[in-house]
Amino acid sequence: MEELIKVDQLSYRKGMKQIFSQLSFSASSGKIIALIGENGSGKTTIMRLLSGLALNWKGQMKIDNCVVGTKTKSFVAYLEDHNTFQANQQLEDVIVFYTHFYPDFDKRRAYELLRFMNLSETEKIGDLSKGNAEKFSLSMTLARRAKLYLLDEPLSGVDLLSREKIIQSLLQWFDEDSTIIITTHQLREIENIIDEVMFLRDGQIILHESLETIKEAKHKDLEGLYREVYEI
Repeated sequence: MEELIKVDQLSYRKGMKQIFSQLSFSASSGKIIALIGENGSGKTTIMRLLSGLALNWKGQMKIDNCVVGTKTKSFVAYLEDHNTFQANQQLEDVIVFYTHFYPDFDKRRAYELLRFMNLSETEKIGDLSKGNAEKFSLSMTLARRAKLYLLDEPLSGVDLLSREKIIQSLLQWFDEDSTIIITTHQLREIENIIDEVMFLRDGQIILHESLETIKEAKHKDLEGLYREVYEI
């Protein structure tokens, strides 16, 4: 697999706080990767950096051999918080907006995802339950033909059936030449779909390996690995 992400000696501070100092990692295309860390460890910041939303970083950060910035935004799909949509908008209105805003947005795929998620394009954003709002946000993200999908806590606060539907959608609509990076505390539920795991601690990726290799070496499931890494 070709290298899709290259981060080398990256430093980033927010205000007076140094978030990362000399952070380095890489990732290949065609992978579903879990980015795991404790609350406040910087997982969301990594997502924002890769998406191009966090600025004024130092070091090297490339996606598909392009320095992260305006150009890479065209092929990086970052899971939007549904609260960014207006409550009185119908789902179809958002689809129309995405169609015009993102050149890689596949309208046909968007409607297929809506049907898969049991959502109707005539529903209004404000009328969606939390689970359905998360499913809709994910549908809009996966409807893009992106090279990199950044999914920050897509399973957070949703019911079991919604989580199952979200996980099924990742498997069904994942392009083999793309990469997904997902953060979540629902470790048991993603264990069967991820290829690799990256553990973030003290501002560094301290372990990045295929999940299968780690499990064979450690004889532990993903939750057990989490407890070992963070000494819980």
